[in-house]
Amino acid sequence: MQLSLTKTRYRLHLLIVFFILCFASSCDKDDLPPSPADESGDVAYQWYKLIARIQLLANPQPVLILNHRNFGYIGVGLYESVRPGITGSVSLASKLYQMPPMPQPELNKEYSWSSSANAALASMFKQFLLGLTDANKASIDSLENANNTRFRLSINDEVLTRSQAFGRSIANSIFNWSTSDNFSLSSQGYTLPVFPGSWVPTPPAFAVPVGPYLKDSRPFLSYSLTATAPPLPFSYSEDPNSNFYKEAKEVYDIGKTLTAEQKAIANWWADAGGAGVGVPAPYHLLSIVSGVLEERKVNLQQAASVYAKIGIGQKDGPINTFRAKYQYNLVRPVTYIQKNIDPVWQSYLPTPPYPEYPSGLVGLYAPLIQVMVREFGDIAVTDHSYDWAGIPSRQYTSFTKLIEEAAVSRIYAGIHYRSTQNASLEIGKALGNQIADIKLTAP
Repeated sequence: MQLSLTKTRYRLHLLIVFFILCFASSCDKDDLPPSPADESGDVAYQWYKLIARIQLLANPQPVLILNHRNFGYIGVGLYESVRPGITGSVSLASKLYQMPPMPQPELNKEYSWSSSANAALASMFKQFLLGLTDANKASIDSLENANNTRFRLSINDEVLTRSQAFGRSIANSIFNWSTSDNFSLSSQGYTLPVFPGSWVPTPPAFAVPVGPYLKDSRPFLSYSLTATAPPLPFSYSEDPNSNFYKEAKEVYDIGKTLTAEQKAIANWWADAGGAGVGVPAPYHLLSIVSGVLEERKVNLQQAASVYAKIGIGQKDGPINTFRAKYQYNLVRPVTYIQKNIDPVWQSYLPTPPYPEYPSGLVGLYAPLIQVMVREFGDIAVTDHSYDWAGIPSRQYTSFTKLIEEAAVSRIYAGIHYRSTQNASLEIGKALGNQIADIKLTAP
């Protein structure tokens, strides 16, 4: 009887200890500072929107491929500025090619990850974006200070200062790493190969080629060190019965009978026209991404992860695309059509100064759209990129329909063959899957 009573008391004692520990654990969790999973992604959206407004009126407009490259680093830096607060997270330094180790936060110290992201983005935008005016820099300072004022309502100055210092240390490390990536859009010293069907500068400007050495820029993924495009499904020919001739004839026929809707689609994805007319890269792309993230109210952790993966595509998409462009060096439709079909024909939109295959627009957009599909599913999406100009938004039943329209827009524009666009969709999707497969948390 005495032994039974002792066992009962022992079990009661264990039960009391268990409840005390559970209560203490609960209290500790309540006292912990919020992680990026608990914080709103608003700070990220605010920054991307501000820079869109700044670059919208920039004159001259940012250089397209260079601007994408810069935003690629910014996306990676945003993730690294909040990563230590993400449970089980891994640094992209362990995933990306030749990325150095990133600064680490102080152990057992409290951080505000929104404050860290705020400081990192303010610093990176100043370091990466070229042509900022004093007024632009003042706008950046203003947003950073406004966010800091808001953060002070919930954290003390010591935590804020520590978080800012960490964010800036990440920004500086990312920028320093970027300076050694061998990025160049120059063609100095490059000699165009000459063979049947080879690319030549196109009207009206007959500009020198852009980006033949882009393939030598350090990518984010090891995959992109050698990634290229498969050959076109049929070879060059000037025979009217050949598949190649028929492809060019399709571009010619479409161009001769463009409807108002086809012109609108071509213009929508051209993003051209100068300050306050078109939209600078990567405004269009990032407005789609940011719109989905904001609409779904994703937290800071997911927002930073998505912007990082989008950034990887912004850097590697052009590298892979331009490696293939100058590997195949294929003639553009306007050159082929003027030689073989109609000497006075002109494309609806000017042809960019680089070879035909694969597609630059699709080579950039398709991987990023695939990242979004992998993250959220093939959901309906609304593109608000031209709301600022009073042009109605375009709605798509899926991401797939959106990227398919972007691809066909270049056929309407008269600057790509259909087979190029079809192949480019698959090439871009493959890169997008490589990016989406990156695991940012340990198993």
